[in-house]
Amino acid sequence: MTEVEYVPGTWVAVVGERTWLLLAVAPESALVRRCWELVRSDEPLDEVLGAIVLEGFRAVSGFALLTANRAVVRGEARLQVMNASGAVEEISAAGVGTWVDRNLDDVARLRVVAGPSGPGLPVRAGVVLANELLVALSDAAPQPVSVPQPVPVEHTVVQQEEAVELTVVREQPAPPPTSPQITQVTGVIQSFDWAPRNTPAATPAPSVPARQPVTETVLRTTTLSPNDTHMLQGTRTGLVRARKCPAGHLSSDYAVYCRVCEVPLPEQVAAMLPVPVLGLLRLSNGDTISLDRNVVMGRDPSGDRGGVNLVQVGRENDTEISRTHVEIRPANWDVLVRDLGSMNGTSISRPGCPPEKLAPHIDEILYPGTRVTLGDQFFFTFEVSG
Repeated sequence: MTEVEYVPGTWVAVVGERTWLLLAVAPESALVRRCWELVRSDEPLDEVLGAIVLEGFRAVSGFALLTANRAVVRGEARLQVMNASGAVEEISAAGVGTWVDRNLDDVARLRVVAGPSGPGLPVRAGVVLANELLVALSDAAPQPVSVPQPVPVEHTVVQQEEAVELTVVREQPAPPPTSPQITQVTGVIQSFDWAPRNTPAATPAPSVPARQPVTETVLRTTTLSPNDTHMLQGTRTGLVRARKCPAGHLSSDYAVYCRVCEVPLPEQVAAMLPVPVLGLLRLSNGDTISLDRNVVMGRDPSGDRGGVNLVQVGRENDTEISRTHVEIRPANWDVLVRDLGSMNGTSISRPGCPPEKLAPHIDEILYPGTRVTLGDQFFFTFEVSG
């Protein structure tokens, strides 16, 4: 039988039979009742996560949402996971703009810390105010959810449009990842495992040859104007009215919260400052593309405007991705995505929401953590940056 204890505090703890939540909201918030209804009814974790996301990050500064085989952590909450052998790892979302979502395996105890510690009190089910939540799983933990591995893309080529000179930059292949280390309990956690453990690697079909990792990035550049020189340096030009958070991140002059760390912005007069890079695209093959200008992706992308990053993905004879498939562009303080009339379409998955198909040639705003899928084999995720 699962045993749950809490340390009284200021966060809201929602305790169910198989789902546990520690939430940084006012106890009178309607979100508390909504989460309790979902947890009490034993709804899937994604349903609870969707309710939190729908409320908005301005209303929910942090949370830890747990089951025996999955954890989602955001803000100041810290999760400590102990397995049956006594090894402990800590999961934290420090420095992450959205949240950390982890699959768990062989869990014996879960401890969420969001404030000062103290004596623990038992709770069977319900809603209480708490700084800590301790869940002891006496039965064997359920098997971890199997996560399908994305099919790797053969290569990525980034071209800065206007072919006058050709510069080839060859990158060394990334070293193989080291095995995650688990630290035995000694009173101090010395190392953290940030990657899902015991996740089986995808086995390629025998008839499909293994695809080679990306080793080249090709940039085509020309200097027709002073602006092009700035583009070579990977920066956006111009000034914009902006406000700063205590960490120095820039947000729009009408923003109330920082767009990067989401803390309240102090009272200040907006100033004319250089336009910041709004984020990056993290491709499913591990590459990243900075959003310092427009990006056009496809099997063999083309465009007639200067200063565009042309990102080639897939193989030339692979028709799953169109030649010119999708465009991503910074627009003021927003990042927009547009399907360019592709054959197999483009879908987006906002955090906590089901995928939806993009209408061709219609701009949609990309929110941090949104995944964009071209066809069904290649995707990228938008991440905000300072």
